[in-house]
Amino acid sequence: MTRSIILSLLALLCLNARAEEKVKKILYVKNAYIIDMLTNQPIQKGSVLIVDGRIKDITYQNSNETPENAEVIDAEGKYLMPGLIDAHAHVTTGREKDFDKLKTYSKDLLHKMLMGGITSIRDVGGKGELLKVLQDESASFEIKSPKIYYSAFFAGPSYYKQMGTSEFNACTQAVDSSTNVQEAMAKAKNAGASGVKLYAAINPELLRELAHEAKKQGLGVWGHATVMSAKPTDALNVGMEVMSHAEMLKWEQCPSLSMSMFDNYEKYYGKFKFDFPELDLLFEKMKEKNVILDATCYHGTVNGLKEAAIFTKKAHKMGVKVSAGTDYLGDQPLPYIHDELETFVKHCDFTPYEALRSATVIAAETFKMRSEIGTIEKGKIADLLLLYSNPLENISNTKDIHTVIKEGVIYKK
Repeated sequence: MTRSIILSLLALLCLNARAEEKVKKILYVKNAYIIDMLTNQPIQKGSVLIVDGRIKDITYQNSNETPENAEVIDAEGKYLMPGLIDAHAHVTTGREKDFDKLKTYSKDLLHKMLMGGITSIRDVGGKGELLKVLQDESASFEIKSPKIYYSAFFAGPSYYKQMGTSEFNACTQAVDSSTNVQEAMAKAKNAGASGVKLYAAINPELLRELAHEAKKQGLGVWGHATVMSAKPTDALNVGMEVMSHAEMLKWEQCPSLSMSMFDNYEKYYGKFKFDFPELDLLFEKMKEKNVILDATCYHGTVNGLKEAAIFTKKAHKMGVKVSAGTDYLGDQPLPYIHDELETFVKHCDFTPYEALRSATVIAAETFKMRSEIGTIEKGKIADLLLLYSNPLENISNTKDIHTVIKEGVIYKK
């Protein structure tokens, strides 16, 4: 066989492969009770047509017909809602030091999250190099995983010195007044980060500069509710978009904070009030500026921080957007996002519908993907969760999973 014939055959094989990729993959979920998360209106029965991973059509009528070439899920008697989003995850912080062993740990965790109903995560403080690999493998369906969006992690040198951290890269940076902020943000963005997490030992002036440059380069501005020495109000004033950990709002009542969290704990701990006038002003400003509270309420509660639920409840009552995130790892059968939703309902006066919004619509807003995920609408990515029972009647029913659908791909329990 001549070289030219071999090349022609290879070219033909490539054309056929590309042709196969263009064949539309069609999924039809019929006769489900659809919880679209657009309004809190009575549930209607309908069917959802998915083509190439996106919602092509939604019809609200009983369907006995099947689109040609479609894979069908008969969802009679079941409830279809958007896939859950964990807006505060850490999937690469296992104890393993070896890259491959840590990757195996992270893949197992991501698999558990997906099968537990989570179709997207916002990872806020992990190993950027590994997160990029996992993100790419998730996008190409090489691994069973939610879609991954992640942050770069910025803190002051004094924080890293206290923590004994000496290894830095594009997604773990030490910043102070000598930092080239434009270059630091460009490195984070080039490493695949969707946002920057402003963590600790950063003064208000530097915080403002970092937040401004992050927005200029199209990165989300995320961080602890208290960055120290910057208080929550400082974070609001400089343009932080998502503030993590409800219990950290207690530092707003302190006259001043040092750069050292350890010094601040020694000075103020045990003296906090859980109802103080500065908190009301803070929530009013958060609502006005459309800043999201990434409450991590279950995590705070199980660690004895009762202010987590107290502050989350008040924020919600005052109209602040609250997202659902876990900040919590473990060997439990289902991911803790379900416990977060139960905590919102049981301890923070959320209705089940409001709790579901925190893990769909609002969680999608934390990484600026509200236009693509978080609701069941035509044109959106087909990230869906099919349940045996109605989560609007009992929020614990989010655990009653029949099928998870990520970008039109079926994962059955």
